[in-house]
Amino acid sequence: MRHFAVVLPLLIAACVVAGDVAAQTAPPPPAGAAATAQDPPPAARPRQGQGRAAARGATDTGMAPIAVAELQRLFDAYFVMQAQDALKLDDTQFAQFLPRLKAVQDTRRRNDQARHQLVAELAKLTAPAATLDEAHVKERLRALHELDARAAGELQRAYEALDQILDVRQQARFRVFEQNMERRKLELMLRAQRSQAPAAGPGRRP
Repeated sequence: MRHFAVVLPLLIAACVVAGDVAAQTAPPPPAGAAATAQDPPPAARPRQGQGRAAARGATDTGMAPIAVAELQRLFDAYFVMQAQDALKLDDTQFAQFLPRLKAVQDTRRRNDQARHQLVAELAKLTAPAATLDEAHVKERLRALHELDARAAGELQRAYEALDQILDVRQQARFRVFEQNMERRKLELMLRAQRSQAPAAGPGRRP
């Protein structure tokens, strides 16, 4: 469990940086507004572009924004550590669990990427400006249907292999745990993406 103490702070750091950048890029007060006694001194106010500078220079304080791919890698490690606790896996079970969990994740990710590519092809083939090639579109649709059927079978077999080393309670808890962790991952990914999105400069429209 030593790795958990390393991975979790990095994930929290990604969220903190996202929050810091959002706070520093808040819109300034209307032009010409008079300063009041409660206004912070100019040195304490975030300067224009400070949010972007904070995101770029966060490495100076050890709080660099984490790229989405790196966040995915860190989350995978976090997922594994949390799974051992959530399912109450002993060391023997955990050693068997790891490769089978990886097989589930790799199967899903590989087929999701292949499906994304096929759908992107269909988008191009059926774009308003494209000349429709019905034969090609039908072939790509058939490939998509075959991929969906094959992916479902591969994923089912990967889950069956994982279930072989879990008792019934652990099998059920894993499904609950997996769904909760997927929701948490999406939240972290969205925060990481927002922290790296370029802020609109003066005179620019979003």
